[in-house]
Amino acid sequence: MERLARFCTRNRWWVVGAWIAIIAGTAVLAGATGGADYRNEFTLPGTETEAVSKLLEDAGLTDQSGDSGTMVLHALTGSVADYESDVQPVLQAACDNPAFMISSIRAPWGQIGCTASTQDGGDSGGQSPGADLISADGTIGLITVNFTSMETTQTQIQDLADVLDNARSDSLQIEFTGSGFAWLGFATEGVPPMVFGFIAALIILGLVFRTFAATALPLLTAIAALMTGMSLLAMLTHAMSVADFAPSLLDLMVIGVGVDYALFMVTRHRRNLLSGMSMADSIALAVNTSGRAVLFAGGTVCIALLGLCALGVSFLYGVAVGTSIGVLLTVIASVTLLPALLAIFGHAVLPRRQRKALKAGTYHHENETGFWYSWARLVRKRSMVLSIIAGAFIVALAVPFLGIRLGSADQGNDPAATTTRKGYDLITEGFGQGYNSALQLVVSGPDASDQAFLDDAIAALQDQPTVADSSVSTVTISDSIALISFKTTTSPQDEATTKLVEHLRSDVIPDLMSASGTSDGSQVYVYGITAVFIDFADVLTSKMPFFFVAVIGLSFLLLMIAFRSIVIPLTAAAMNLVAAGAAFGVIVAIFQWGWGAELLGIGKGGPIEPFIPVMLFAILFGLSMDYQVFLVSRMHEEWSHTKDNRRAITVGQGETGGIITAAALIMIAVFGGFMLGDERAIKLMGLGLAVGVFLDAFVLRTVLVPALMHRLGNANWWFPKWLEWLPKVQIEAADADLAPHVDAPADEARNPGSAWEDKALV
Repeated sequence: MERLARFCTRNRWWVVGAWIAIIAGTAVLAGATGGADYRNEFTLPGTETEAVSKLLEDAGLTDQSGDSGTMVLHALTGSVADYESDVQPVLQAACDNPAFMISSIRAPWGQIGCTASTQDGGDSGGQSPGADLISADGTIGLITVNFTSMETTQTQIQDLADVLDNARSDSLQIEFTGSGFAWLGFATEGVPPMVFGFIAALIILGLVFRTFAATALPLLTAIAALMTGMSLLAMLTHAMSVADFAPSLLDLMVIGVGVDYALFMVTRHRRNLLSGMSMADSIALAVNTSGRAVLFAGGTVCIALLGLCALGVSFLYGVAVGTSIGVLLTVIASVTLLPALLAIFGHAVLPRRQRKALKAGTYHHENETGFWYSWARLVRKRSMVLSIIAGAFIVALAVPFLGIRLGSADQGNDPAATTTRKGYDLITEGFGQGYNSALQLVVSGPDASDQAFLDDAIAALQDQPTVADSSVSTVTISDSIALISFKTTTSPQDEATTKLVEHLRSDVIPDLMSASGTSDGSQVYVYGITAVFIDFADVLTSKMPFFFVAVIGLSFLLLMIAFRSIVIPLTAAAMNLVAAGAAFGVIVAIFQWGWGAELLGIGKGGPIEPFIPVMLFAILFGLSMDYQVFLVSRMHEEWSHTKDNRRAITVGQGETGGIITAAALIMIAVFGGFMLGDERAIKLMGLGLAVGVFLDAFVLRTVLVPALMHRLGNANWWFPKWLEWLPKVQIEAADADLAPHVDAPADEARNPGSAWEDKALV
């Protein structure tokens, strides 16, 4: 690490130039490959969802199974039927535009076929337009827009909405809802989350460093890693499926960890300079100490993220790989670009008063004073009381996690001002909340053409108290495939809807097939958005134990090797699990129970998307390991010198407490900024990560971990002799291990302020 640092400082302009070339080169390559192609594709092996998808694909129905959205008409005067002459022309104009990729449009007064097959009536779905699309009082009407593909773009949908919106008038309200118009539920005004994160980081760094150069350096390295990472992520989308929320997650992670890692290294460099070290030696020592910790910390984050691949859900592969690439780039930028920039800026990273002191030969020798040393001594003195209070606080926050419910939140959770939420509420008002649901029994095999069997299936559905009897209808696709569509009296996200799907699968369908003496080879599946997310949750839940064991086990092994201790990695794993549980508890209370949800612009509360807990755990566990490494590495260094546990814990906390909390504040600001994001999942991730980092830095690392380590005493450093064969990895080299560079100019070694001051941008 030292040789790498000295190479980067000697060739600082070449290193900066190389990074500029990398950023430009990856951007050009990303453009040459056609830009990003994000796809929300996932497979759920062994589930009914996967079986139905394969069934439709084999039947050649893939091109007729595109997305759909609902245009909601609200007549403020008169009836919806009075506005046919105003609405029909805009529907036809949208249908005639191939850029909108519309298959068909079903309106209360007629069906419009927009493709060759639908113009022949082949996409009517067996349903005729009519009164079922107008509310009982005639004031609310629905128009279903069917697309030819599941892959729509924000520009496409926004342009389509602009065309359809031409029918709006003072007496006719028009809103758009449903999955096909989901893009319209995204906020487009205000400060973008990424910009908010940068502004917040800039302010906090300015308060911490009080000089422009030191404030700018962490942001410059984060920007370099982010720009390169975005280009590589765009190219990755052509090699594997990458979900459309991956860029937002990459923003969130790279800004957060990139600024944090640079913050640790710049702080160490400034401390070295104030101790009288030459510029070259100071940078080399910062990289050889904090840089090693950055490498180790970044590695644990990547391990935690890549652990998502152990879940076996392809939907998460691209997100895990892409985000890991971004974190890896931040680490590389921290140990290459940052040393080069430190050499260029020189002593400008110090406030003016400290630069003058260095020129005068007045060096700062650290003494064990200040707030964090005082706090560390208080924790040592009151370790039992503080650990009980902190532990009780964390456990109390984690309690709601016990009631977590996984599923898909519907558009009733969109912000109240969005068109998707208004449309959803109008449908609920005119047709009941269950009208927003869309479930099907998919019958395959010989029984699909057996009317007696289909009648029995319809009767079984109508016997269920949460199924709307009048909504049950049958569509025969072929001799071997039939669909029985139905709606519930409860919303798609309602727990009762989930229980209905589970009851149909476990009890009703088996009894139906047994009682009907069904033909060999026939199958009946429950399909629809609620059923899909039940399958998604089941797949993830079944793989979670392996995922947890893989991530926690590997992280435990790395910490055990690094600190030559069994107790420290055990403590770290337990504390990280507790902090993650508390963060989950907070998001359940807000996003599921709805506590303050409307105030935060996230609707009324609903189930938690199944992939969120595993994503949050992977990221929080990795970030928690970051802070554990930075805290314990300094404790371990002091323990190695003194073998005094009380002093090691106190010194380690006293020296790292300020920088850890400052880094946490930046992360909290960056992650919290993503509450301004468009998607509910990103809001959830942002809040969950912000809460998790706050608890980790201000409760665990500030109180609980050091308090417990004081109680455990020398047992913290116990390492059985039979494990001595494990390799020795030193995370942070001791200052004394770094010898002055033999090529350093004599005048620079004598006066660290002069030779570099002429070369630096000050």
